[in-house]
Amino acid sequence: MRVLLQITRRNFPHHGRRFLSCKGAAAFSTQTKEIGAKANSQPLPSSTHNFESRFPGTATGTGCINEVDKLISNHEKVLLIADAAGFEPCGAAKYFTKHSEKVIQKLYSGKALPLEEVEEVYADIVQTPDIDKVTSIIAVGGGTAMDLAKIIAIALTNKSNCVDDILIDHKKGNSFELIFLPTTVGTGSEATSFAVVYKNKVKMSVDHPTIIPQKVILDPKLVESLPEPVVAATVLDALAHATESAWARKTTSESRSYSSESIKLIVSHLEPGTPNRLEAFQLASHLSGKAINISRTTLCHSMSYPMSALFGVPHGIACCLTLSKVAALNFASKEEDLGGLPLSHIQESFELLFAAYGVGSISELTKKITSILETLGVKTSLSDFGILKDDLPSIADKALTKGRSDNNPRKVSPDDVMEILVEVC
Repeated sequence: MRVLLQITRRNFPHHGRRFLSCKGAAAFSTQTKEIGAKANSQPLPSSTHNFESRFPGTATGTGCINEVDKLISNHEKVLLIADAAGFEPCGAAKYFTKHSEKVIQKLYSGKALPLEEVEEVYADIVQTPDIDKVTSIIAVGGGTAMDLAKIIAIALTNKSNCVDDILIDHKKGNSFELIFLPTTVGTGSEATSFAVVYKNKVKMSVDHPTIIPQKVILDPKLVESLPEPVVAATVLDALAHATESAWARKTTSESRSYSSESIKLIVSHLEPGTPNRLEAFQLASHLSGKAINISRTTLCHSMSYPMSALFGVPHGIACCLTLSKVAALNFASKEEDLGGLPLSHIQESFELLFAAYGVGSISELTKKITSILETLGVKTSLSDFGILKDDLPSIADKALTKGRSDNNPRKVSPDDVMEILVEVC
């Protein structure tokens, strides 16, 4: 593992900030007469208004990456954790060259976060000269880099002997200023209080309010170099976040407003070549992250973890492979299926989803979800990813995870999971 890289000095102009107004995100509509009107012509939300929220500031718009200069200047040393494959191509690397005396740089080349690799990264970092002078941690990359930064932040704050310690004690928080620059269009990790790591191929989470970044930079330039398959896989994660958040047991009017806006942005910018497409996806990802930070995810995410861990299905795709089936299952719920939730919870959830997706019925919604995958060039069955029917029990065995499957509005059994997997295979 390489911890330090030589960085050269270069000057860059400073641009003014623009801010995404999260309070201004459109409130969800439950009027089915409005179905399709906004979904087909959703403009980008204004990025010029301040907002008061859990985050002090989320800078948006081309050039906002120049905020890096000011943010780094506030610290004696910063730790930079970045995705090794994307750091140079996305254009972010050059913005850190003038700060070589302040930046301790760590590039991570993994595609997920198995605990043994995270332990190795942490061991390298704690042995780095001047690591005790670091007061801010910057993450540049997708969900893996951002989740890694969160985990390292908690471990360093608590001077943990190993990362496994913080998986045991969930009360441990973070004292570093976190500055995140997402370079994909799906995970929304820059807006959440949790991070995922895999221990023995089983998904584990850290969850603490102190790992919500204080600063977020959403510069469209950072996602311009993304290959289309990566765009598809990551924006599908955002779509799953927003959709699951709408029906989650923990959903609120605030999280639903973020869900609605996120879905509308995605479905109205699906086709390559659509103006502002990647910026729309970037904002949608952030909004869906804010949604699940309140509501958490549900059954689709729970079922996705073993698909990714055992068979390498990209996370966002794994979530959406079951999205239409879980939607149909939840829509068909009776009050006795809901574990104490009123039936109005389902009615309100799907009124929102019908309006956001621009459809008028559950059959249209499931067809719309399938068509979105096809439009993005994504296969829609497990067998397309090398998963056979004989493999399904191994997925089903690990598909019900605490905090995800039990957050689904409809209570589900292992038989329900197996039935969904068979239908998708």
